[in-house]
Parts: sequence; C-alpha cells; structure tokens
Amino acid sequence: MGLAASHRMFNEALSFASRNERKLGAGLFAFGFLTDLLTFTLLPLSVINIFFASYLVLAAVCTFGANVMTRFALNETWWRKTLTVLFPLGVQYALGGLLSGFVVFYASHSVVAVSWPFLALLAVVYFGNEYFRKQREHLIFQTILFFFALYAYAIFALPLIIGSIGPWIFVGSTLAALLLFALFLWLLRLVNQARAKENLRPIAVITLAITLLVSGAYFTGVIPPLPLALAESGIYHAVARTPSGYSLKTEGERSWWEFWAPTLHVVPGSPLYAYSAIAAPASFGSTVVHRWEYLDGRGRWITESRIAFPITGGRQGGYRGYSAKENLAEGNWRVSIETSGGQVIGRIGFMVENTPFAPALQTVTR
Repeated sequence: MGLAASHRMFNEALSFASRNERKLGAGLFAFGFLTDLLTFTLLPLSVINIFFASYLVLAAVCTFGANVMTRFALNETWWRKTLTVLFPLGVQYALGGLLSGFVVFYASHSVVAVSWPFLALLAVVYFGNEYFRKQREHLIFQTILFFFALYAYAIFALPLIIGSIGPWIFVGSTLAALLLFALFLWLLRLVNQARAKENLRPIAVITLAITLLVSGAYFTGVIPPLPLALAESGIYHAVARTPSGYSLKTEGERSWWEFWAPTLHVVPGSPLYAYSAIAAPASFGSTVVHRWEYLDGRGRWITESRIAFPITGGRQGGYRGYSAKENLAEGNWRVSIETSGGQVIGRIGFMVENTPFAPALQTVTR
C-alpha cells in the first residue's frame, strides 16, 4: 500500500470519526463503564485507586486539549485535525471509566435503599452526556463532568491517604477538589481566554450547585462511607470468639437467592446477635456503630439501642465484630451498620417471632 493510499485512508477514518464523534463518544463512554463493571469488583483497592487516578489524569489532559483545540480550524494541519477528534473521545472514555468505577463502588458497597439518590445522580450524569448536543454546551458540560469526577475521586482518595473518615476529612476533600478545579480553569483561561471568559459564569454556578448537592448528600448519609465496605453480616442466636475464628449459631444457612428478611424464632428474653465483617484498607481506623431498630405500628423505625466499637483495616476478610440485643419484641427489626457520623455501611433486616422452645441450631465458623 502506497503512502498516498495510506494518507487517503487516514483522512477517511478521521472524517468518519469527526462526523460521528457523538456516537463514538457514547460508545467509548459505555465501554469504559463496561470494562470497569467487569474488573473493578475483582481488583484490590490499591490497584483500583491507580486506575481512578489514571482515568482522572487522562480526563484532565483530554478536557484541556479539547478546549485548546477549539482555537484552531479543522483544515489547518493533519495533527490538529486528529487531536480535535481524539481529545473529545478520550474525555468520553476516561469519564466513562471514572463514573462506572464510582457506580460499581456505590452500588456494591452501599445500601441501595439509602444511597439511591446518589446512584440516580450518577445515572443522570451518564445520560446527560448524550443530551447536550451543541458544541458550546457540550464543552461546558464536559468541564463540569470533569469537576464532578474530580470531586467524587477526592471523596474516595483522601480517606485512603489519611487512613480515616469523618466530616472534617470530607470538608478537606471538598476544598481539595475546588482548588484543583480552580487551577484547571485558570490554565484553560491562559490558553483560550475568550472561551474561558464566555463560559466561566455557567461553570461557576453549576460547580457551586454540585458542591452544595454532594455536601448535602454526605451530611444526610446518602453517600456511603467509602472505602469501608461490608464484607459479611448476619443475625445469630449466639456468637463466641474462638482461636479459629467466630463461632456462630444459626437456624440454618441462607441460600444466595433468599434476598428477603429471614424469620428468627426467639424464646422471650433471649438475646440475638448482630455480626459484621467490615473491609477497610491497611492502617485504616474508624468507629463502627450497630444501630438496632424496630418498626412500630406507624411504619417508623425506632432506635432501640446503639452499640459502638472501633475497627482497624488490613484484614482480607474484614474486621469482625458483633453486638447483642435482649428482649426483642415480635415484628420487623433491622440492624444498621454505620460510621460514627451516621453513614450506612450495611443493613441487616429480619423478623422476630416468639416461640416457647428454643429452635434447633447449627454452628458455623467465620
């Protein structure tokens, strides 16, 4: 194949990519989502953090490049035409990878009944990417999408660096994201002052709105306490710590497809035990709370007791602990496994049915 033919094929491919940038961008966005969905649940947290950081750098470089390329016409040079097409596609792939990673974590490491508003926000961001069609609006949305990903990453990464979680660490994550984004906008203004000035006001307004929305979600417990994750949990009739692990007495092991709340048969006055194993990175310390709640006749969850204990990270199966509750009334119960700040790590639902005789029990070791 001659040089002229290769050049012609390259121009045809570039022209096709330019005409179909929206469709190709959506495909790369979805591809980034799919690859993370298939791999992020299998990788250790340290490797996942590297992926997140790499995606974020790629998104920053390509978002910056896409805004810079708006200064040049498509018919100037071949490399400018190429970068004008490739930068937006790179943004789509990187942001698709970031958002998919966040969705995987929030969906698999949270209580959907609690965190669904934030999951819905991620879905809105995903589909909103296809809604903005005009070039000016698309670049604004692209920049805002980068801030959203930067903010979500800061919330995830700073606790890993410090080795703890809490309101002040979240405030630090917010400030770090805002400062880095301000630096990013300042660099954009240096290379394309007219366009940056034109779009600065809507970007600033939407950035402020996102900050307030995410902050409200955090302080109302909607955002789960990453990087903490519930590895295992259950309600048992007895729990004892042994040299080989925890000995748990249960009425029977549940199958994977039994997703509904189990019914536990309890002799009045006998205790039940909530057992949980919480996965956390090495050198990570926090406090976990078991909140025992009862559903009253008005459909309200009433806190009956709140038992706190410290945890440390590093154990592959998660840090294990338990709490006990006596004199449980018949009806619907749940144990919310929370941080000291009220963020829900996991939740165990169950029914209590009184019985005059103790049920037959099996012993399992964890």
